[in-house]
Amino acid sequence: MNKEGILDTMAVNYLGTYVFTQSLPLLEKTAEGGADVRLINLGSKAHEEVSFLDYSSIEAWNHQFRWSLLPTLARYKYSKLAVHLWTNSLARQLKEKNSKVLVLVVHPGAVLSDGALTNLRSLPFPGLWVRLLSTMMCPQEMGAYSTAFAACAVRADDVCFKPSPHITHGAYIVPPNVKVDQSAAAMDTERQNVLEACTRGLLQKIGLEVAQV
Repeated sequence: MNKEGILDTMAVNYLGTYVFTQSLPLLEKTAEGGADVRLINLGSKAHEEVSFLDYSSIEAWNHQFRWSLLPTLARYKYSKLAVHLWTNSLARQLKEKNSKVLVLVVHPGAVLSDGALTNLRSLPFPGLWVRLLSTMMCPQEMGAYSTAFAACAVRADDVCFKPSPHITHGAYIVPPNVKVDQSAAAMDTERQNVLEACTRGLLQKIGLEVAQV
């Protein structure tokens, strides 16, 4: 838990992403000059597996998921749904103001990351799980493929080069670099607004100025 009283998983995966978007005025100014400006958030297919959907308070953000088989994984999934909620909210708000900034969210695939290894080693017979899943999950380097595609592939609205139909505003990109639908929970505008209201309240409380999109 950090000094603001927020579990590290939410602070790193979601709150840091939100704070970064305070650079949007600069990004929008750059886009107005004709540059291809994209904001790409790292989501996860795991956002589809969240059953605890309360984002209205810091107490909810710090939900421990003690009854889950893997509480750390459950907290990870919860934080990734927050990323999807915020990304969709941001995409909607920018579209309403006719911004030229392109917003996307990506799923890197099943990556054998340090976090995944930590979860596996908390299970009974950890060596067995690590050996088994290492044959099914991709190495960390491959986890960047979908993000690189989202950043570099030609936009669907490009008129100079062959466009990719997958690179559209608000798209969710998953391996093998295709656009797919997100969960209904991630598209819930009321839940998006609840999350943002709680986030803004927290940042104002700790003295961090929050720009209006």
